Amino acid sequence: MKINTLIIDDDINWQKILGKFVQMNPLLELVGVCGSVMEGYAKMAEKEVDLLICDIEMPEMSGLDFIKSIRYAPCVIFVTAHRDYALDCYDVSPVDFLLKPIDLDRFLQSIEKVRQRLAVLPETAFVSPYFFVRENLNYEQIAYDDVLYMKAQDNFLQIVTKQKNYLPIISITKMEEQLKGDAFLRVHRSYLVYRGAIKSITKNDIVLNSGEFIPIGDQYRTQINRKHIEGYLISRSS
Repeated sequence: MKINTLIIDDDINWQKILGKFVQMNPLLELVGVCGSVMEGYAKMAEKEVDLLICDIEMPEMSGLDFIKSIRYAPCVIFVTAHRDYALDCYDVSPVDFLLKPIDLDRFLQSIEKVRQRLAVLPETAFVSPYFFVRENLNYEQIAYDDVLYMKAQDNFLQIVTKQKNYLPIISITKMEEQLKGDAFLRVHRSYLVYRGAIKSITKNDIVLNSGEFIPIGDQYRTQINRKHIEGYLISRSS
């Protein structure tokens, strides 16, 4: 069964390019090409849409705000010529984030991600929370549960994951504001720790499953007790 695909982009040239990419792919069925989110909204009322390929910066309303306004959004691939939207986009859990100009190989990679997501039965589907960081000319997707910890380094933030390290230009405070929920714990003025990576807590350190020690800042002890220990403590040693 083909994936019903709708394109929303106010640039006529990109409408043609994306339309051609969709029509070349045997997995996809192009159900419409729209120049604004309002046109797209009307088209979605007429047709069942499985995949939305959407520009971000558009008149009337941005593509990002449009997706946020939809209660049950389809799979989304954001396409944009602007490099600064990646962190904002993870709030709506897009399948992918493509930076224009887009080549066919990169587009095909995105469609494969869509295919894999749609192949999961709706009642069992779960997408682990994630965010994007810029790595050279690409945007790398990082799942929360791949992260061990983050460390502030001047204007950069070292993100240490199970696979590799990243060094985006962002403050630790800004990153803490961007992250959803309580998955990460501020344990020091310079450290954020993924809660699922914690093995034990000593008087002065957080011990990770990887064996690394992260220092505890005095002003963060109360928060660690409140957020990570209280309510989870089964017994106390005598």
